[in-house]
Amino acid sequence: METLTTLERAIRLQKVDLFNDLETDLLALVASIAKQAELPAGSMLFQEGRPLNAIYVLLEGRIEMSRGGQPLFTVGRDETIGNWALFDEQPSVVTATVVEQSHLLQIDREDFFELLADHGEITRNLFQALFKRVRGLLTKGLEDNSPPRPPAPPDGAAT
Repeated sequence: METLTTLERAIRLQKVDLFNDLETDLLALVASIAKQAELPAGSMLFQEGRPLNAIYVLLEGRIEMSRGGQPLFTVGRDETIGNWALFDEQPSVVTATVVEQSHLLQIDREDFFELLADHGEITRNLFQALFKRVRGLLTKGLEDNSPPRPPAPPDGAAT
């Protein structure tokens, strides 16, 4: 994959939940700190229990997420890996292994914090995106754990 321009990186970042509500000029600033990386199949992006200090956007390829050696799910094109790494310094709870050659954008935490320090409007937009995502996860969790509903009465039956 050839090197992407800042505009091309911004277009790819716009597809990511965390960044899709950013205005174009702010998205371009985030894109300016995103580095491209290429990883061969079989390589490890990061390991469970180790610190993770970047968020990754998968441009091409597939990466398997696993815990304790057990596959959990696979990440594909335009999906992110390590969203919380930008805000949380805890070790990773999963291992990310490249399944097929992958091209990524990488945004390092330190670069990201420097950008936020200079552009507070990005912070506001990102918090809104994070809260939207957490709310969606909580809603899904509540729906998944709700007790089963009783069957509907047959047509014409009294309730």
